[in-house]
Amino acid sequence: MEDVFEITLGHGGDLQTLIVKDFVHHEDGKCKFEVYRLGQLILSLEPDGDTFRTCQNPGEVKKEMINQIIDKIEWYHL
Repeated sequence: MEDVFEITLGHGGDLQTLIVKDFVHHEDGKCKFEVYRLGQLILSLEPDGDTFRTCQNPGEVKKEMINQIIDKIEWYHL
């Protein structure tokens, strides 16, 4: 089972909409969150204590953007 939601990053004309899949009952070998841009997997994350760790980064997402994505995921789940 998965929960899917959108997050938006950026400002003005530089907005990006990303799709996040939250695998509620995630399985071994699969991260809890997968992030997609234009249908392509760009990042997967796993909760690690009070923060997240990157499982995969096939989109070569920069650290600053990863932090923004994490902030949005945390906000969505409050």
